[in-house]
Amino acid sequence: MEQYKETINTFLVEVFHDILRLEEADLARGDFKNLSVHEMHVIEAVNDGNTEGLYSMSEIAAKLNVTASTLTTSVKTLESKGYLIRQKLSKDKRYVRLCLTPLGEKAYSCHRTFHQNLVEGISARLKEDELKTLSTALSTLHEFFHTFQNRNTTSPKEDL
Repeated sequence: MEQYKETINTFLVEVFHDILRLEEADLARGDFKNLSVHEMHVIEAVNDGNTEGLYSMSEIAAKLNVTASTLTTSVKTLESKGYLIRQKLSKDKRYVRLCLTPLGEKAYSCHRTFHQNLVEGISARLKEDELKTLSTALSTLHEFFHTFQNRNTTSPKEDL
């Protein structure tokens, strides 16, 4: 059992770093060299949030699981680079709505294509039953990480 745990640990660490390196390399050779991976993920969260009807800074910060002040710093940078705009509502100036600019939409589209190519590359190497097993296992991992994260933000890790 312990050997499997060590294999899982190595896999998680290496895959995390592999994906970050791939994303960094893709950004470095594409049209969006002035974006960091973190900034691209903010663009992605704004796009996906807007699709879900989430527009406010606090809603997008929650989606990213960061503080409002952390998001504000990223938004200022992305706004100055021309990827995002902040709009204050005329009826309530306290409410700030985040939206992508056309440049932000293009960056999002390129990043989405990058992810689709990753999935296609993986899918081409696996049989259908292997894809099903991988999909189930990754869903289980995602659920665990989400639960683990929520536990750690609300209380000490007592039930692990």
